[in-house]
Amino acid sequence: MALAELDNIKGRSAREAYDADKKSSSDLFIKHYFERISPEVAATFTDEQKHAIKLMFGARGYAKHPVEVRRSIPFGRNRFYLIFLLGREKRAYDRLKTEGQASGYIAYALASAFWLAPAIMLAAIIHFLN
Repeated sequence: MALAELDNIKGRSAREAYDADKKSSSDLFIKHYFERISPEVAATFTDEQKHAIKLMFGARGYAKHPVEVRRSIPFGRNRFYLIFLLGREKRAYDRLKTEGQASGYIAYALASAFWLAPAIMLAAIIHFLN
């Protein structure tokens, strides 16, 4: 499914999204990436092409989630980050399907089994060792 079709599902055309984005201060993204290429090549891109590049790289703001936990965890000399987001799914099912993220109840059951089985085994081992 094309991006324009996805935008239309949300009630906003790709052209409206482009016009709104063009007026905003988010052109810093374009300036940042076009500073890395020669000015002659950068001048050949149209505004529509620049916007398409921006969409391709996913330059959009962070969505607000009802539950949002972002932590940096020190571990020895390194640091690792943990992000846990929870919220209502707003993407269309067709988009989820094309991205390979749409799954049925069987996938959830298998994922639960892979997480639940080791937890039960660990609890049983701890119980029998005490």
